[in-house]
Amino acid sequence: MTAGVCSARDAVRRIRALLAEPAEPLAEPFLLGTLAAVAQWADELDEAERLVDRALLGRTFSVLHPMHHALHNIRTDLAAARGAWDWVLAASRARSAALRQPSPANGDAHALIALVETGRTREAQHFAEGFDLREAPDSWELNRFLYARGLLRAASGETTAALHDFLECGRRQASRTVVSPVVTPWRSAAALCRFALGSRDEAVALAEAELRLARVWGTPRPLGRALRVLGVVTGRLELLREAVELLRDSPADTELIEALLSYGRALRAAGDDAAGLPALREAAGRADQAGALRLRAEAETALGTKGPAGPAGASGAVLTAGEHRIARLASEGRTNSEIAAQLHLALRTVETHLTHAYRKLGIRRRGELTRARGAGVRG
Repeated sequence: MTAGVCSARDAVRRIRALLAEPAEPLAEPFLLGTLAAVAQWADELDEAERLVDRALLGRTFSVLHPMHHALHNIRTDLAAARGAWDWVLAASRARSAALRQPSPANGDAHALIALVETGRTREAQHFAEGFDLREAPDSWELNRFLYARGLLRAASGETTAALHDFLECGRRQASRTVVSPVVTPWRSAAALCRFALGSRDEAVALAEAELRLARVWGTPRPLGRALRVLGVVTGRLELLREAVELLRDSPADTELIEALLSYGRALRAAGDDAAGLPALREAAGRADQAGALRLRAEAETALGTKGPAGPAGASGAVLTAGEHRIARLASEGRTNSEIAAQLHLALRTVETHLTHAYRKLGIRRRGELTRARGAGVRG
């Protein structure tokens, strides 16, 4: 599967056949964990979760058991696939409190991505700097962290450094005969960096290679991502439209938001605001509901509706337009439910924006927003 030579359907069928056979009790957790990993990569997230629960049910694993770490890794993969960034970060904090490791683990990679997606770039940079990758032993988890750090660097405008991380991740993956994008989609990420740096031919070659491999696997998430990136670097609207349509059947909403953003931008660049604006508005709404503040900010910028940023708080971070607007309404005495109704947002989105605004402003409670208004939240 990871060598990119079989489809998701075939992989799931073969693992299910193994699981249906009589198995020794000691072997069953390994079979369940393997099928859970395959199901997660195959976009069958609910089944993967059931398999993890089944593997853990009634068993007390030692932390040294080979499947203890693996099953918890799959749970983190599932949360990340669903964009449950708060869960990912809480699990990362709990793991760090229990066992601080000098080398980054899979959960650390997901935590880094979670910080980027929720708009906490400075916190993400500080978190990434806590690991000296020169001292880290070679492992698939290190490769995953290199990919995550590349996403951070790309979001921070460090395109050349991001490209280095993606290519190094790919080199290390290839040395393990791990080429399928279901593991780490480094080619798509590197293609966007190449394109941003003006190397269109290299970008297209990477994107086409990723699409070939994604077609072998055949599930919406990697295939939609590959179509989106190839559409961006070639300017082909039909690829972006296909990515959007395909990802509507994926349980991973983040990929659909990215596709809607790319499609909306391309339509507007082609002069078709009538089709481009609805795509961008849908992306903004979905990003709000998911608490994906990075994508929400990108959608606002693409729509031309991004307002002035709020003040820099104690952390040095600046409020996004959404955080600024919600913090202002909260400081005026409106409840979270009233704010959600006024701005047509999900209640969870309002709560997430306020939590991030508190952190950035260095305050702990709603009553302190009045003081913060004097520092620039008013506007």
